[in-house]
Amino acid sequence: MRKVVIIAFAFLVLLGCNDDDPKPSISLLQSDILIANQGNFGWGEGTLSTYNPNTKTVQNNVFKTINNKSLGNVFQSITKINGLYYFVINNSRKIIITDSTYSLIGEINELISPRYIYPVTQTKAYVTDLYAETISVVDLTINEVTKAIPVNGWSEKGVRKDSIFWFTASESNKIYGIDIRTDDIVDSLDVGNSPESIILDNSNRLWVLCRGDEDMKPILMRFDSANESVEYQMELDKTPTSLAFDSLNDVIYYISGGVWSLKTNDTIPNLVREGQNNTFYCVDVDPKNGDLFVSDAVDFVSNSFIFRFDKQGNLIDQFYAGIISGDFFFQ
Repeated sequence: MRKVVIIAFAFLVLLGCNDDDPKPSISLLQSDILIANQGNFGWGEGTLSTYNPNTKTVQNNVFKTINNKSLGNVFQSITKINGLYYFVINNSRKIIITDSTYSLIGEINELISPRYIYPVTQTKAYVTDLYAETISVVDLTINEVTKAIPVNGWSEKGVRKDSIFWFTASESNKIYGIDIRTDDIVDSLDVGNSPESIILDNSNRLWVLCRGDEDMKPILMRFDSANESVEYQMELDKTPTSLAFDSLNDVIYYISGGVWSLKTNDTIPNLVREGQNNTFYCVDVDPKNGDLFVSDAVDFVSNSFIFRFDKQGNLIDQFYAGIISGDFFFQ
């Protein structure tokens, strides 16, 4: 009788180890906002968080919970292309591809230190890079790198304007334009030192945020839509980052100590939120309603604190995500 009990118990244990066990429950809602948490550089894991603005609920470690594996280090950015998510993992030198349920379906590995991926046609994307001194061309039909465009050092953020893809060359005082039909660099514009962010406003004008250095102050610039001449320039007092655009209300936002806003046809910015007791790291805007999401990296080893404000700067919600929340993606 004792032998029968032991055999029955062993059978139950084996059932409990079945690979077909259901995965831990993760809520999947189309209204979720995705948050890329970088993790500590060199040794921490990047993680994916989701936040639902309707229920004000947050889920952390979403990718690892669903796939039972780590994203890697550093989780730099999120892009959605043709219904698939592309998670750019900078220090791990890869882009992870998932379906709409965040389940892993593939990877792009032929990369050095990828930063952001931008679709420029239905079948082609560009990947900027910290160290490669190239922009990688990805064939989206097979999700493989097919070409490398030589560039001058670090390529960071970019935007498509008509047939030109403009990107910031962060180790220079220029932005460069690539003709997406030929993959050749065909133009450049002088900007401030260390250009970091770039956006295109509703009037088809380029805006560039430059961090500056010991020789030049940080500046925010706007270019004429027709001939790309400088039509607006403003010096900033503190090192800025994270230029974002609210297309619904035609307002740009950026971090420079605190969080600032500027209507695209105005010249005087407005302080939305002081940053005296915070380490503001990233700002972005929900395109559906203009709500503002701001990450506070705290001490860069603790979980980030996320603030959600309305367009007037009133606090709607606040919550914790992962370590160093550096990118928001709105469905």
